[in-house]
Amino acid sequence: MLAAAAALTVCAAAQAFTPPPFPRIGGIQIGGPYDYNDPTYQAELAKQSVMILNYYPGLAPGGTSFDGDVKAIKALNPNALIFLYTNSDEENINSANSADASLINQINAMKWWLYTDTTFSTPVPSFFGDGGYTINNTPYTPKDSQGDDAIDYLTKWYVSNYYTPNPDIDGFFMDNVFTAPRVAGDWYRDNQLLSDSDPKAAAALQAGYARWFNLARQLMPGKYQIGNIATWYMGGESLPSGYQDMVDGGVMEAMLGKSYSVESYAGWQPMMTQYYATMGALKSPQLAIFNQWGDPTDYQSMRYGLASCLMNNAYYSFTSSSAGYTGVVWFDEYNANLGQAVSAPPTAAWQNGVWRRDFTNGIALVNPKGNGPQTVQLGGTFVKINGTQDSAVNNGQTVTSVTLQDRDGIILLRQSPVQQPKAPTGVSISNGS
Repeated sequence: MLAAAAALTVCAAAQAFTPPPFPRIGGIQIGGPYDYNDPTYQAELAKQSVMILNYYPGLAPGGTSFDGDVKAIKALNPNALIFLYTNSDEENINSANSADASLINQINAMKWWLYTDTTFSTPVPSFFGDGGYTINNTPYTPKDSQGDDAIDYLTKWYVSNYYTPNPDIDGFFMDNVFTAPRVAGDWYRDNQLLSDSDPKAAAALQAGYARWFNLARQLMPGKYQIGNIATWYMGGESLPSGYQDMVDGGVMEAMLGKSYSVESYAGWQPMMTQYYATMGALKSPQLAIFNQWGDPTDYQSMRYGLASCLMNNAYYSFTSSSAGYTGVVWFDEYNANLGQAVSAPPTAAWQNGVWRRDFTNGIALVNPKGNGPQTVQLGGTFVKINGTQDSAVNNGQTVTSVTLQDRDGIILLRQSPVQQPKAPTGVSISNGS
């Protein structure tokens, strides 16, 4: 949860996006203070290719227009994609002093909360224990005078209150796109209490998210729609068929660095299996953010995470455990232009259990947790990054072999680039036309 914590169809209103060179950098900056009007912060944000920002009706940092701040970031990086955080999963029940007052009032009036009682008087508290209550964000709630059920109203409300005043954003980020609910309740409003593990409850929730993304695309033609996809394939289970190609990307939250990260309790290979499977479920151009939490001065752990991310095509995001989802943490490795990939995501180790992927301007190596220290022969001459943060590793030396510690990774540059492959440019998405 973020709140607290190829054939391509081209049409007139489609949005074009040129995938950047590797390493691709993403960011999650939804935490306060929301000083998106700060030119220094704007410059830091603009170094990212894909980012998620926070917004609420009336937000005007420093008296500036939020959409003006979006334009300022894009002026620095015209290829940057900016998404606004949304959440249909929970809300506070009291609308007093809330920017979401009109939404909360409508949920209260229509009794669109999730309930466990037949009188619909006791909303189910949020799974996250943050004082919020669970919204029944499915198509099975009562319809209002306009014929909208809860998820239809939520979608239209966000479009009207978030997108309309900020037309320069590139789409929405929807939090908590689970495949099954986390709480029990009367999901179909038929006086039947379903447990959180009941397949019927899962089907109701899945129908709600499918409706959100379908309607959002209709109401925001030419924009991308992404979500929190951290739990997809987490236990090795298959993805609901309706979720395949449902989103253009999303956040694989805390792939590393948390006790609940798959890598923490199951190991590197299960994490990578989840990563690869999730990437395969996304629509082109696969705007996925591979998110890691940790200490910004633990450079080895960061290199391990970044190199793991580089084995596939996601955008890497590092979140400081002390700061959370605010600010931009930058590393020397981000400045290394690897160019485009010249090899597909690897499916097996390359040498001594170490994995490798090749790019036009360099290579990435990752040594999985549990593999022990390993020395590998590179089969050629490469150059280490010349950086300032970890000069013992990034010292600019020319090497033909490297030693990686257990749970380690590295980026190495070529002395001369390989021939550039034809990379897709102006990637477009269909808006239904």
